[in-house]
Amino acid sequence: MDIKVLASGSKGNCYLVSDDSTPLLLECGIPIKQIRQGLEFGLTDVAACLVSHEHKDHSKAVEDVLRAGVDIYTSGGTIEALGLNGHRLHPVKDRQTFEVGSWVIRAFQTQHDCAEPLGFLLHSKATGERLVFAT
Repeated sequence: MDIKVLASGSKGNCYLVSDDSTPLLLECGIPIKQIRQGLEFGLTDVAACLVSHEHKDHSKAVEDVLRAGVDIYTSGGTIEALGLNGHRLHPVKDRQTFEVGSWVIRAFQTQHDCAEPLGFLLHSKATGERLVFAT
């Protein structure tokens, strides 16, 4: 499993996770231009973006990522708090399991000062590796 940190911290969070089969973004809390540069302009290769909650350091570019054709998986509370809509939005709930490409992902509730924060357990069917992402 490869993890590329595009940004981490209070000014923005964005990570690319890949199992050599399906690349995913975890968070999109930096400007879309910075995301594109960090991905060497390969945003169209990204299968989906998981967003933990609505704070801007985790969701700043969410509308731009949607417009770029990337599916967003996040909670209904986060969708509502950000005022998002569109066919590429996938609301997920606590303890819900879903698949994106070679990934099996389980959402879980976290504690934070926002609408409906989630963490994610990612399991790669391609490599058998697992990653827990919680903020």
